[in-house]
Amino acid sequence: MKIAKIILFAGIASLFWGCSSPAAQNMAAKPTVNATPVPTASVPVNGDYPGTGVITKINSQLGSIELDHNEIVGVMPAMKMEFFVSDKSLLDGLSVGEKVQFTVRYKDHTETIVDIKKPK
Repeated sequence: MKIAKIILFAGIASLFWGCSSPAAQNMAAKPTVNATPVPTASVPVNGDYPGTGVITKINSQLGSIELDHNEIVGVMPAMKMEFFVSDKSLLDGLSVGEKVQFTVRYKDHTETIVDIKKPK
């Protein structure tokens, strides 16, 4: 019985001293946080970017064109979007449903079509 009490006391004492060590206290004081990385949107660099797409609307009075375009690498994913053109004459000769190649100028958070043509 005495041996059982000594073993029990020794076990309790070792648990007590082990848990009160500075390393154990630091681990207990600082919970582990598994942060999930949050994707950040990157801002494109000002410049001209090539694109391809299909014309879905043309507004020659406003000077805009809606395109169902493929990804414009470095600027935006594929989507249907309306763009303003730098010169309304760029819209001359274009029709809804046509495939086009274009250049979009990204400048200070604004996208403008500066060139657009039918592929050869």
